[in-house]
Amino acid sequence: MKEKYYSIKRKQILRIVFVLGALIIVASLILSSIKVDSKSDINTKYREQKDENFRKSIKSPIKDKEAFTGLSYFDYSEKYRVNAFITFTNDTQLISMPRTDGKRSFYIPFAKASFKINDTLQTLMMYRLPDDIQNKPVLFIPFTDASNENETYKGGRYLDVELKNNKAIVIDFNYAYNPFCVYNYQYTCPIPPAENKLDVPIYAGEKKYTQAH
Repeated sequence: MKEKYYSIKRKQILRIVFVLGALIIVASLILSSIKVDSKSDINTKYREQKDENFRKSIKSPIKDKEAFTGLSYFDYSEKYRVNAFITFTNDTQLISMPRTDGKRSFYIPFAKASFKINDTLQTLMMYRLPDDIQNKPVLFIPFTDASNENETYKGGRYLDVELKNNKAIVIDFNYAYNPFCVYNYQYTCPIPPAENKLDVPIYAGEKKYTQAH
């Protein structure tokens, strides 16, 4: 009886091992068949969705949607996706940022991001809206760079980044975008402060908008 018991036990163990092995093989085949989009592919899809939104949404800043053929972008480049170290300001005092219509918007200078581009150390102040009290707020980065006026909008561009930890943050300039006032004079936009002027050109994100509007 004991030998029969151990024989049945061995068969059960072997069956379990076989089933687990088969499941592992199936899982590996499924995983290998799933295409993982690259950062470039994700960025391309984002741009396509933005163009579609600008073309159809009632909230689009584009006045003549029928004539709209899409925004102009630099090619995606990993060079402009940088890891930045964070230095918190611990400042809760509001600062006023002038807008293109002469009015002002109010932000909290939340943290400074330090990173390298072209082997040159750069810094950008990241701002938080006063009513954004999340633990991981979305930070606003208005900036100018050496590409303005020629390749990009003369008044600078914006970035939105999500704070995920307290030490570092990824800043992807491939998502840099133009203010809405670039497309439609009826919009007003915050003017990037002098402290957020980069002395290198950022050939990433949206280019100058040239289509009639």
